[in-house]
This record gives sequence, C-alpha cells and structure tokens, in this order.
Amino acid sequence: MATIALARRRRWAPEHIFYTGIAASMLVAVFIGFAPSWFLVPFNGRPAHVLSPTPLVHLHGAVFSAWMLLFVTQTALAGAGRTDIHRRLGMLGLPLVIAMIVIGTLTGLHGVARASGPPIVPPLSWAAIPLFAVPGFGGLILAALWKRRAPQTHKRLMVLAMVPMMGAAFGRMPWFAGLSGIVLVPALYIVLVALWDMATIRRIHRATLWGGLYALAAMVLPILVWQTEAWLGFARWAAALVA
Repeated sequence: MATIALARRRRWAPEHIFYTGIAASMLVAVFIGFAPSWFLVPFNGRPAHVLSPTPLVHLHGAVFSAWMLLFVTQTALAGAGRTDIHRRLGMLGLPLVIAMIVIGTLTGLHGVARASGPPIVPPLSWAAIPLFAVPGFGGLILAALWKRRAPQTHKRLMVLAMVPMMGAAFGRMPWFAGLSGIVLVPALYIVLVALWDMATIRRIHRATLWGGLYALAAMVLPILVWQTEAWLGFARWAAALVA
C-alpha cells in the first residue's frame, strides 16, 4: 500500500498539476466564451447580435471541442501516470490537428463574406486574426508531436500551441473587451509557463522561449498588418477562393 501511495504522489507531482490545471482552465475558458453563441444555444436560444452558425461553423465548433477534450484528457492521463493510454490516444491527435487546420482556415475565410467579426473591424482586416492563429496553433502542435519523445519540450509546446487559439474564447467574454481578450489575456499563459520554468529549472526553457515568441507573433502580427494594402489584397484573394 505504501508503494502504491508513493507512486500516486509521484504521478501527481506539482508539474503534472500545473499542466493539467492550465489545460483545464483553457477548457473552462472555451466553454464560457462560446456558451452564449454555441454551447448553450439549444437551451437558451441564440442572442440577437450573434450570427446564425453555418454548417461549417458547427463543424469547426465540434472539431475544436473534440480537440479540447482530447487535450485535457491527455494532460490528465500523463499526470496520472497512464502513459500507455496517453500514447494510444495520441494517435488521434495528428488527424484531428490536420482537420482543425483545414476547417479553421476555411471558417476564417468564409467569415469574410459573413462579416463574422466585430462591427468596428472590416471583415478583410478581421480575417487576419483566424488566419494567423491557425498556423500559429498548427505549427506549434506539429512541433510538439515531433518532439513527443522529449517530454519537457513536448508539454511546453502543447500548452503554447493553444495560446493563439484562446483569443477566440477570451475575446468573446464581456470582461475582456478589444485587444485585451484577443492578445493580452491569452499571453498570460506564456508568462505562466515562463514563471514555471524559472521556479523549477531556474531558466527559461528553450521551448518556452521560441514557442512563446511564435505564439505571441501569431497574436500580434495580424493586428500590425490587418490594415495594410498587402494584407487586404491577400485576404480579398483568399476569400474569393472559397466564395
């Protein structure tokens, strides 16, 4: 019994609690952010200011929700020491990531015609947000899967990959208006991982440094370019491909 208790304590070490807590907080944020416009619409109806979801939007919501559940489950399994199940479920990760990249890009492009962004931002400009967030997410996730045999790198990249996508959730919350929800609040996850590094290994892990910069660029660059003629021309061309 003492051996089992010791094994359980080792499994749920502070590191495992930290990463599982971050994953759980992201799941909660996604639910809160999308509850009025998607999750709770069957029960509470659709708010008047929310566009009616298209089949593509529903598919995007379903795939992204499936990913969030897989992400939290995988983090919890690692914390519980069930790496055997973690590895088996991990086989679902790559096709789901590819589906998210394709569907997320198409949803962002279709959002131009639907004017799905905030009314104060022109649709072609707003398209920069999802069209930068998706490769930000995809690039870091693929890097994390490639580094799956290096646990310290893998887990950091997995968390940081979610950061560009979290702006969609926090940006819908009434407490985080404007750029605070799109950039500042999601960026706090980068800060948390960096602080964890300093508290545990006394330095910023290389994955945190480069992954954090990549995630931050995916959130900041669209705002820097979304009013430029180069971006508007590209967005107009890309949106026409799916019109």
